[in-house]
Amino acid sequence: MKALRDEAHELVEIARTAGADDVVCEVIESSIREARFSNSEIDAANSWNESHAVLFVAVGKRTLSSDLRDLGRGKQVARELVSQAAKAPEIKGYGGIGAGKFKYSSRKADTRIAQLRDPSRFVLDAIAGAESAGANNVGGTMYVRHHRTGIASSGGAFGTDELATIDLSVRAFSQPEASGHTVCCTPRYSGIKARETGKRAGELSIQARNPVLGDEGKFDIVVEPLYTGSQMHFTQNMLSAMLVEIGQSMYVKRVGKPVASKVVTLVDDPEMDSISRRAFDHEGVPTRRNVLIKNGVLKTYMHNTSTAKRAKTKTTANAGPLIPTLFTITAQPLAFHPVIEKGDWSREEIISDTKNGLYLNNTWYTRFQSYATGDFSTIPRDAILRIQDGEIVGAVKNIRISDNMMNFWKSVDALSKSSEEVFWWDEASPPSTLPMLRAKSMNITRSS
Repeated sequence: MKALRDEAHELVEIARTAGADDVVCEVIESSIREARFSNSEIDAANSWNESHAVLFVAVGKRTLSSDLRDLGRGKQVARELVSQAAKAPEIKGYGGIGAGKFKYSSRKADTRIAQLRDPSRFVLDAIAGAESAGANNVGGTMYVRHHRTGIASSGGAFGTDELATIDLSVRAFSQPEASGHTVCCTPRYSGIKARETGKRAGELSIQARNPVLGDEGKFDIVVEPLYTGSQMHFTQNMLSAMLVEIGQSMYVKRVGKPVASKVVTLVDDPEMDSISRRAFDHEGVPTRRNVLIKNGVLKTYMHNTSTAKRAKTKTTANAGPLIPTLFTITAQPLAFHPVIEKGDWSREEIISDTKNGLYLNNTWYTRFQSYATGDFSTIPRDAILRIQDGEIVGAVKNIRISDNMMNFWKSVDALSKSSEEVFWWDEASPPSTLPMLRAKSMNITRSS
């Protein structure tokens, strides 16, 4: 991996010689194995390797970034990028990149995952587990990923990072409208629980059989981590200082104020053993555990160097990817691994204590009427179970939660004593470690 770091450093020096004031370069090597399955059979197996460099340059307050897919042209592109940056419009709020004498944590990838070439036996275990519980149609994906990164910057970043992970997603059906969805996410070979993951999806699909049209009204909702992972996708986004600045957040001017119930403590912990662990943010600043919400009170927004300078504070080492996407800006502050601290309830206790509620396995199509106020709706999917007087009494369908995200977090009154890491597509992302929770009296409408 030192070769990746040295290659990043060489591109940084070339860009500086060409006239750049600030430069960050990440050189990344990735090996990915994919297995897709449907109708209880593996129908696709793919593998690929990638090598590329992400280069960010600033000439004064004029910035550009590029994803270099042809490393053989790296030196030429570095010079061209500086030349083009000098002609770009100024970004008045640009405040530079992280600077210092950085030391990074050193943790190696699990070699058993890194060397795993064929994940098919785990997929077959997952399918068998789901079928043993009664499912008759099982599908999903399994990814084995090995990433190695070298980083260098004009601010002093000079280091490496490595991570090997597995993420397995299983969706099992017992009827066309009765499904259960579970995931297994782990950076440890010993953490692969394929059969158990499939069995749990199968069990949920059996509980979801013969759903009836759900009622409208106010219900307590008991939600699995996969559901909360989808809500976390939007919650962590709105804790980004950049989105707060532009008013696309319900957390504007909320630091020091209650934004959730007292049982909720939310942290971003890139240091914990997870599939999104990382040693540095995308500016090269060493990552650390940041408490964002403590016992319901908002403690801080997530910052990169520029947002921190504008707010007259320090970076929280949350600078996101340097290549902008459809939904993010260059280096936009983002969480790497959100964690809701566990409570003291068992799953069974939460259900038995719920008199009039719904048990929700998963959700998707979350949309906001207003990011500024947090008004949203989301459509639960997979197992939607009816709870009456502490017991699951059947399954329902075609419901929508139409409420307010701030109200959702303020209504949480129970958290399970166990938690799990979840990640699924772009819905439950970034990877998060979450308990089961209950939110009181949420507004339920019908989905069309």
